[in-house]
Amino acid sequence: MPKMIFAVDERLFCLFMHKILIFLSVLLWCGAVNATEIPSYDTAWLKLLHYHKTLNGYQGLVENQEFYISADGRNNPQAEFAAEIEAFTKGNAKCRFPARFNYLKQLGKVQGDLSGCKDYQQFMHDVRPNGITILFTNAYMSNPASLFGHTLVRIDTARKGTQMLAHGSNFGADSGTEHGMMFAIKGLFGGYLGVYSVSPYWEIINTYNNIENRDIWEYSLNLTDEEKQKFADHLYEMRQAKIRYYFLSKNCSYLILELLEAVRPSLELTKQYPAWVIPLDTLKTINNEPNLVKSQNYRPARYTQIQNLLKAMNNEQYQAFLRGIEKYDFAAENLSDNEKSVVYEAVYQYFQYEYTAGNMPLKEYRKASFGVLRKRSALPIVEKVQPVGENPVLSHDSMQISLSGGSERHKSFEEVEIRPAYTALTDSSFGLVKGAEISVMSGKWRYYNQSHKTVLQNFAPIKIKSLVPAGRVFDPISYAVGAEIKRDYNPQNYDEGYVGYGYGGVGKTIAFPADIWLYGLLKINGAYGGFIPHNSWGGFAPEMGILKDFGAVRLHFNAEKTWATRKFGDRLIYKAAASLGITDNLSLEIGYEGSHNIGRNSESWQLWLRQSF
Repeated sequence: MPKMIFAVDERLFCLFMHKILIFLSVLLWCGAVNATEIPSYDTAWLKLLHYHKTLNGYQGLVENQEFYISADGRNNPQAEFAAEIEAFTKGNAKCRFPARFNYLKQLGKVQGDLSGCKDYQQFMHDVRPNGITILFTNAYMSNPASLFGHTLVRIDTARKGTQMLAHGSNFGADSGTEHGMMFAIKGLFGGYLGVYSVSPYWEIINTYNNIENRDIWEYSLNLTDEEKQKFADHLYEMRQAKIRYYFLSKNCSYLILELLEAVRPSLELTKQYPAWVIPLDTLKTINNEPNLVKSQNYRPARYTQIQNLLKAMNNEQYQAFLRGIEKYDFAAENLSDNEKSVVYEAVYQYFQYEYTAGNMPLKEYRKASFGVLRKRSALPIVEKVQPVGENPVLSHDSMQISLSGGSERHKSFEEVEIRPAYTALTDSSFGLVKGAEISVMSGKWRYYNQSHKTVLQNFAPIKIKSLVPAGRVFDPISYAVGAEIKRDYNPQNYDEGYVGYGYGGVGKTIAFPADIWLYGLLKINGAYGGFIPHNSWGGFAPEMGILKDFGAVRLHFNAEKTWATRKFGDRLIYKAAASLGITDNLSLEIGYEGSHNIGRNSESWQLWLRQSF
């Protein structure tokens, strides 16, 4: 009996000790894990490596393996955290990732410094970070990929002298030789990988200011010295990163917000744009963040400077300017020294403009420039009057929702329109490119009162119209291009159906006194589907229009006549719209549209209340 009791106790004792051993093993294992565990998945670490929360955990925005040390680094922040501690302790991996090394050093996970990292030290010697500035260039209508403007970063240098010695960082698609519309199409669907590049600031100025003639706005950030250094360190790391580029989401603007969050983890900038973002939106987000922007500066393009000088001229000055650029005749005896100075400066800027654009041979440019500079050097120094730009931060917001009611062919309706981006000819152009209409992914849903039907009235993936006045000095091309699916009617029997339309054309715009613009476009129109006989037609379609801006009130009249391959397509359409700006983002608009097709007339009236967000 005692032996039996002992046996039982012995078994219990062994079982108890087994449990103790398991418990101690678990404790030791947990201790080992905790040594490299990310504290509660530390936000700073996640943002530094650009991890995003997914349904199954986390995934890094950067796609290439070179950005990580762990083989599973993109999908496992914990594994990457541990792998980097080990790599930074045993090897020179810290030289590739200085921002991560410094962060782990602050946590007490690694020791040492970066003094032996030659490439990194050379980079810092070249850059010498003393400030961070966000740059915004306005829309470049000649390139579909730049319709929304562009944002990039300047690392201000500690060198004495001009900021031309600073470096700029740009995130863009690695598209090779593909440009234009194909670039925009592939960019919409993530057809490229995006990469960061660093280049001297003077090259950026030359590209955007002088070649593409885009105004640049500079917004200096209010960062600590530690944050400035961290930004430069992190940018050094990001040069090896490859990120899927999406024209309307993971673009140049979004990735700048990512950089700022990596530097200052308390910022929550990207959460505001889960699906859609354009440069102007992020620019406003940065400026709206309390105490983030400390100053701003405007750098006008050469085209803007010339236009500013021309506006300041009287008729005699203007005629002297024309003789200078057309005949290289720089005589201006009837003008005062101040008036001559304005003329010669404008002539010289024009020669630079033409040479940069490739319209003037180098030999001719040197001869003409020397002639006007010699005349200008004989005059007293006159202070230049710099153009005053319209801050794009103060422009209307990009996304717009419109509520309207109206009547079409004597049928009343209510309508909701959503336009994700970003401006129309009847919107305020303050801070934007005047005469530009850019609409992407807009849709209209209409409810007819008589039939109690709700229908998709229109969906337009893209609509672009660029109207820049031509003149004796500058002669830009106006153009229009677009594609849409809309509910249309058969004029023969008034049956309705969805028809796909596409168009494109070029023309000219002329500015008259009192800020009246007249434009003409020769377009090619095409249609497919719906009730169209044999499913398609195409034809020529001249369009004429008038724009008048009274400030708060904006008027737009246009008419278009199509001669198509099928009789159904022959149509005359005429429109009139008047918009009243109530606030920067709220407007009231009334419009009329009439058409004549196959001997039948149709007309509609509509009243919109438009709110931008």
